[in-house]
Amino acid sequence: MLYYIKGKIVETGPDHLILDHNGIGFRIFTTGRIIQELTVQGKEEVLLYTHHQIREDEWVLFGFPDRGELRVFRKLITVSGVGPKVALSILNLMTVEELYYAIQSGDSKAISKTPGIGPKIAQRVVVDLKGSIEPVDMDLKFEESGSSPEQSVVNEVAEALTSLGYSNMDALRAIRKVEGADQMTVEKLLSAALKKI
Repeated sequence: MLYYIKGKIVETGPDHLILDHNGIGFRIFTTGRIIQELTVQGKEEVLLYTHHQIREDEWVLFGFPDRGELRVFRKLITVSGVGPKVALSILNLMTVEELYYAIQSGDSKAISKTPGIGPKIAQRVVVDLKGSIEPVDMDLKFEESGSSPEQSVVNEVAEALTSLGYSNMDALRAIRKVEGADQMTVEKLLSAALKKI
């Protein structure tokens, strides 16, 4: 129904924000991480891509600053036992990229660190979404560049770190801390990432 809403943030809560659009206040549920990012940036206007859920007793909006997060959120809520609030909790704990790597490598432990998710539901997320979430679902940058050589190096280093016993989430966070990671060879990036863990 609503593809996106553009407006000014007038109020925030731990799991939602109020967006004023032409004098109408929309309550939009999102992650605490997104709320923090948007309020720190202090933009005059923000645009959120929305998912509209209609229940018997209320209409609820969920919003994300990019379409990649919205697509992944929609895939998460297709998993049995994962409703919108649980999906938001997962996306609050992990970026879509971290979630992608956790799913592809079968790292349900990383997903089960989400409050309210047990091992069974985490495993179901991995099983149901493996092969279903592609890099293009995560972020528009992946659509433009496709499977770039730089992304291939990152994938190889992430796999190497997980084979050493580190979780996918820890591996990706370490790689992100390395300056100039996209210009390095696998060996150099692996060595630099190991120092950041």
